[in-house]
Amino acid sequence: MSVPSTDNLDSDILRSVIEHVFMPPKLPQMGPDEETVRETNVALCNSLIEAAHDFLKVLPSSESPLWMHMIKMMELARRAAKAPLKEDDLQRVLLDMDLGSTYR
Repeated sequence: MSVPSTDNLDSDILRSVIEHVFMPPKLPQMGPDEETVRETNVALCNSLIEAAHDFLKVLPSSESPLWMHMIKMMELARRAAKAPLKEDDLQRVLLDMDLGSTYR
């Protein structure tokens, strides 16, 4: 699965991502609307997944399976950021997890 490039991110989304990650919240101002928060979270997930795939290329092959589990968890987080999981989806995801492991 190809991860979209962050090169074409809207500048407002990129600014929001930077503020979200590196700057403390400005209180008591009114927060961003739900759509902006969703777009920011999806952009963060995309950037994290892209970095994880880049990191995977330099890992020893013995560590690849564990890192792939982490990438799958990040992809699940991105999916949930795009559209919150419905009860059935969440139940299926939780049932698919093994004791002591991550999402498969």
